[in-house]
Amino acid sequence: MKARYNFDIFNAPGVRKEQLDGTPYRYWHSYAIAHIFSRRLSGRVDVLDAGAGDGGTLRLLRNLGLRGTYTCLDGRPTMQTAKDPEFEIEVVASPFRDFVPQRQYDAVLFQGCLECVGDFAEIAWVRGCLKPGGFVVATLQCRNAHLLYRVYSRQGGRYRLDEEELEPAFARIELRIAELIPLVGVAGRLCQYVMNGGLAYYPQLLVRRTAGGIFPRLRNADLIGTVNRGLNPLTARLDRSLPFRRIGHCLVLEPIAG
Repeated sequence: MKARYNFDIFNAPGVRKEQLDGTPYRYWHSYAIAHIFSRRLSGRVDVLDAGAGDGGTLRLLRNLGLRGTYTCLDGRPTMQTAKDPEFEIEVVASPFRDFVPQRQYDAVLFQGCLECVGDFAEIAWVRGCLKPGGFVVATLQCRNAHLLYRVYSRQGGRYRLDEEELEPAFARIELRIAELIPLVGVAGRLCQYVMNGGLAYYPQLLVRRTAGGIFPRLRNADLIGTVNRGLNPLTARLDRSLPFRRIGHCLVLEPIAG
């Protein structure tokens, strides 16, 4: 399937406010996920958030007016199980390769974690745990994004794929691409390189260590996030008319029939 830029994603409801302060890539894929979920899910749902960590996606589901069950799967989850009036919550501490689904799901989300899965056979269980009509949403960086994520690469996020590699990679675990949304253009890529790379990191560190000594609120202030909140929508508008050079993709995957 040929990818196409879809700027309708920025009309999606329910996006978590904290995602608006993130990198352009996070800004785009947060809107893309909200766009997909708002179109495909309604009422009572069963959702598996794989690689969820803190379980932040639950806030998106609440914002969309959904209810049902929410499973947070992560090797080292930080989310705490709590009572929720709309969701039955389960937190599972397990590597992907050892996970055994205990229920069927309407949607499974892999947000920012497949770069750490060297062999998609580790998530082959996903096809068998989808309900009829169920789907998978996944974000994955392109190979040319490695300069933007040097630290992530050192931590294991090395398994990026370009567009032509996606279909055969997921076909091996019997999934097909139903929708493919490119994420970020030239303006967003440049903004991410400047604002979220070393050029912005050191000035922020300097402010924290100088002015932070006088104004305690600045010691842990996320100055880059504050700037991102203004720049992200601006660069997204600019990317409508500039050449595209995506950072990654947001995919909707469905089981291969038969």
